Amino acid sequence: MKIITVPHPTLRSVASPVTMVDKKLFEFLKDLEETLLETHNPKGVGLAAPQVDKLKRIFALNLAEDNRELRTVINPEIVAHSSETTFGGEPDEPILEGCLSIPGIYGPVPRWSWVELEYQLVEGTELVKKHERFEDYGARVVQHELDHLDGVLFTDYSLKYDLPLYKEKRGGKKMEEIDKSLLQYI
Repeated sequence: MKIITVPHPTLRSVASPVTMVDKKLFEFLKDLEETLLETHNPKGVGLAAPQVDKLKRIFALNLAEDNRELRTVINPEIVAHSSETTFGGEPDEPILEGCLSIPGIYGPVPRWSWVELEYQLVEGTELVKKHERFEDYGARVVQHELDHLDGVLFTDYSLKYDLPLYKEKRGGKKMEEIDKSLLQYI
């Protein structure tokens, strides 16, 4: 599937819940996982349905290097979270989030350090409710993908909290800060 990029309007739309398990859903889940696994430069760790132009409350996660934790989450909802937020990493070197739909742009984002997620998985022909706690990096990825389902992009936090944004320099090894006024175009 093709990953859409800003300023595509679907990226700013709220996705609808999944209510029915059918052949189309099975095919979509398989295609979404395959698309995530095929992303390189950068390697994707999460991919939400709106990023492939489908307004469904679904995202795929690939939190392990060996693809053992590949899963597709349906109708996710955060039901509990830490009281504090963090930028991840070390205080003087926060994790810079990126997005497959905003290629080459990165920035720090405040995220809860852990979240408890209720979601559904397909088992047989049924949607089955699951509950799971994600911490640190996994929690960060889940929050990023959940934002996509609500039409929120990581760059929105840069504007809201006056945080810097960076663009990869040629060769991809160094970053340079960019003017946030460019965000008005996404």
